[in-house]
Amino acid sequence: MEKCTMTTRTMTRTTILISFILLLGLQPILAQEQPLKDFAEDRKERKLCFYPSTLRMVNLTHNPDFDELVNGIEKLLIYNLDSTARADKTYKEMIATYEGLHFEELASVYGGKMNFYIYGKDEEYIGIIRREDALTAFYLRGQLAVNKLPQLMQSMGEGDFINPFDFNLSDFGKHTQDQ
Repeated sequence: MEKCTMTTRTMTRTTILISFILLLGLQPILAQEQPLKDFAEDRKERKLCFYPSTLRMVNLTHNPDFDELVNGIEKLLIYNLDSTARADKTYKEMIATYEGLHFEELASVYGGKMNFYIYGKDEEYIGIIRREDALTAFYLRGQLAVNKLPQLMQSMGEGDFINPFDFNLSDFGKHTQDQ
């Protein structure tokens, strides 16, 4: 009987050790979206999370170019941030954190009524879209079929897509009441 107890204890310790090692191995994968979550959770007005199936749902006309564009995306988090985040510009600290994680600036657009920043590393991207009246932060993991963008831009029309960066949930109630 005592021998069984020793074996059970040894197996439990081994299981805990293996679990700990696996969690340490996963930590770098999960850590890449964490700085954005840490920044945005207390400053968000709305948070949206999209996966490939939900991204295809915003494609109202089932445009195949759009479906191919988003097919490689594993996850897209979008945070619409509050007015405090817009005013204090602390998003720049979050960008500095990503630069410390070796994310490189891929694009930035300044001027007019909008600023846009996107940083990436491997197949992960973070971005900030700052307009006069809104601040949006996003995290994207996966591949974008960027070569589909020109075809998509030519083929898309007004009302073909729901804009996930300007998601207005009140529109859904209006459409439901009209039907």
